[in-house]
Amino acid sequence: MNAARSVIALLLLTVSSSVAQTPAADSLTVSNAVQLVLTHNPSLWEAVQVIEASKARVEQSRSSYFPSAEIGASYAFITPVPEFDFGGVSLKVAPNSNYDGHLGARQMIYDFERTGSQVSLSNSRVTIAEDSRETVKRDLSFRTAEVFYAILFLRRSIVVQDEQIRTLNEHLEIARKKIEAGTATQLDALTTQVRVANATMLKISLETSLSTQEIALRKLAGLPSNTPLRLQGEFATQPMPLPLDSLLGMAMTGRIEAKAAWDAITAARAQQDVARLSDAPSLNAFVSYGLKNGYVPNLDVLRGNLLAGVELKIPMFDGHRSRSMEEEAAALVRAAEARKHETDQMIQADVEQAIAEARAAAERVKVTEINIEQADLAVRTARMRYEAGTVPNLDLLDALTNQTQARLTNLQSLYDAVISSFRLHRSVGAPVF
Repeated sequence: MNAARSVIALLLLTVSSSVAQTPAADSLTVSNAVQLVLTHNPSLWEAVQVIEASKARVEQSRSSYFPSAEIGASYAFITPVPEFDFGGVSLKVAPNSNYDGHLGARQMIYDFERTGSQVSLSNSRVTIAEDSRETVKRDLSFRTAEVFYAILFLRRSIVVQDEQIRTLNEHLEIARKKIEAGTATQLDALTTQVRVANATMLKISLETSLSTQEIALRKLAGLPSNTPLRLQGEFATQPMPLPLDSLLGMAMTGRIEAKAAWDAITAARAQQDVARLSDAPSLNAFVSYGLKNGYVPNLDVLRGNLLAGVELKIPMFDGHRSRSMEEEAAALVRAAEARKHETDQMIQADVEQAIAEARAAAERVKVTEINIEQADLAVRTARMRYEAGTVPNLDLLDALTNQTQARLTNLQSLYDAVISSFRLHRSVGAPVF
């Protein structure tokens, strides 16, 4: 397991910003953002409360192990009452007004593990609730990382777009000077203005997407809507080998879904035990002490009385209820086993897809870096030729557009590479942070 975890530490992509230890006072790294979300997001708080409720049900199940006690009081008026004549005198053997007050206790002695099966079922539900909490934590962490790097990507894309707009405006000024000098036509200026307008529209679209992602991050972290987001992070990647067999083995033991599937089978089997023991006999002891009237010869005088005994209950027929409960529980066990098989297949597919995505993302980063170099060279060449008058204005505009597109594509590939790294960590059950 330690060896497999070291393999994960050297996965295809490593995000340098996620290992920052001491962030600046006015900055937020992805690790800090995840911790902030895990501290304030209500979904996680809800999952914690479900665990507490499940633990309370365990104590409810264990209550049968302890004695129960009660205080009871009653009054009953009876008429007529039994009486007989004795020497011409009518004698009552019971009072009309009957009073009874008592303190009673009852203790289960043995119930053939029926209570134990209920406790096991309740404990298994606690485990399932804990699995759900871990799933929420993992998904919140991954979602936070996605939004965090989406914000970085969009902010840097806007910077690239601003640079393109600035460059196009500079080119527009050059085109206007050429028009004044008679070395260019009005078409050159109009074409450049169209490119400026298109670049501005794209910037507006990027700013809208950025606003949406910033709202999402504030919502995840429970921050006020006017909180400034000062993020610190880089899209740093490092290609590493990926042993598929090791990652698949780690996923089958480390994925929370795999554990949850086993825990669901355990819970279903516990439910099966509860159903099987639902008609088990029970042996109980009871004792009661109190005050009661109706004793001869002074029927109206309250007297102390004690009742103690042992009770054995053996169910004989319950209308086939226990049998149908057992059939239901057996079906639930089979369903849980089928879900476990489906979960194993899903995990294997997730790992294989995540590895393929990570490899492809790394390749795209390399290709886009080459494209940027070629686009920069094309812009320099086109600008020199345009200034020398050997190429039309449109050639330079195309080169500038291709340069911006190459930079935006590179940013997109870096974002995809980082997210694919997180997705690969998640697919094998390794902690991202």
